[in-house]
Amino acid sequence: MSQAKRALVLALVLGSWGAAGRAQPLVSPPGPDAVLSTRFLTPLSYEAALARLASYYDEQVGRKLPVAFPEIAPHCHFEVWHDMWVFFEPANGQTTVTLKRPTQGIASRLVKSWMLDLAGRLEAAMPLEFKEEPPLHEVAGDIYATRHDLARALGTETSMRPITTWEHAGMMVSAAPLTWAVMAPAGLHGVHRVTVAAESAAAAKQLLAKLMQGVLKPGIYGAYSEEAELDQEVRNLASSQSAAVGVTASQAVYIPNMDEKYLQGKVRAEPEMVKRLAAAQGQYAIRFRVDRSYRKVTVNWVSLDGYARATGKYEGERALGQSALPNPKPPQAGSPLTARTKLVMLIPGAYRVRLEGESAAGQAGKIDERTYWFDGKTFEEL
Repeated sequence: MSQAKRALVLALVLGSWGAAGRAQPLVSPPGPDAVLSTRFLTPLSYEAALARLASYYDEQVGRKLPVAFPEIAPHCHFEVWHDMWVFFEPANGQTTVTLKRPTQGIASRLVKSWMLDLAGRLEAAMPLEFKEEPPLHEVAGDIYATRHDLARALGTETSMRPITTWEHAGMMVSAAPLTWAVMAPAGLHGVHRVTVAAESAAAAKQLLAKLMQGVLKPGIYGAYSEEAELDQEVRNLASSQSAAVGVTASQAVYIPNMDEKYLQGKVRAEPEMVKRLAAAQGQYAIRFRVDRSYRKVTVNWVSLDGYARATGKYEGERALGQSALPNPKPPQAGSPLTARTKLVMLIPGAYRVRLEGESAAGQAGKIDERTYWFDGKTFEEL
């Protein structure tokens, strides 16, 4: 396959790798965008409702209440499993509950089923009445950052709260005004797509601009395995070739019964790909920014052996290797630089990456330090 053709095919499939989110139903296409809401009375007190939901999420998704149903404002929670706002108004031992969820890209019938399920757990009287409120306005942009960077960019002078979510690469939400910022992988080398939804277009644009500007500081903004990303590129290309053959053969879109392992082998055997695969072996890279010139920057990788994610404790540190990049210059338009380090193959675990800079006068100092969890394919900042 020519380089130009490969680039075109890769562009079509790149968004499929690592995309966060859940499978969407095929039988009911999305309707007009809106914020779907419902309001009901439960005989449970606020505390009893939380206890009931704690058991529910523990059973259904294996998550504790603070993770699955975090409080983002007084008597207001965000339901992480379905990306839904839940408002409680306690009074006289009973509680009025309001649920809200945008339907952008999702069938309203599916959103209603989620709300009915939650309402049933809280002993709501049925049937529920649903209302369609004006939709949230969305804007989006590509960003080199982690979920922690988004929180740091906004600081504490905002109603936005960071959400620990297994559904997205990163998320921040606000109950008043109704707003969210969602981060999802958008391709290779650490780039993410940030989508901001707010009650007005002006508010959405303002928040996105604040996020984009807030991350333009010196530091590390992503880590990745070049070998793992190239392996994923091979799989994407093979998958796209399989789909293209099926469409050409029948002139209709269907899932062809082809051996993708065979197609992957063909992609790997191409002379250009053979060279790239050889060069990527054992290469681990970071994306970083500097705000001034240095004689050189040094990257140090350390393994945190025996790391326990639940506590953040580990048994010991072990140096893995380092690399130096001479004369890095502050990039144009805030684009990050890349520093590669040749390491032994990393196993799943925790790793600390330290970035240091040496000035023209020979003075060295730390620029940034990040800790990541590596699952064998991708790095997640801890």
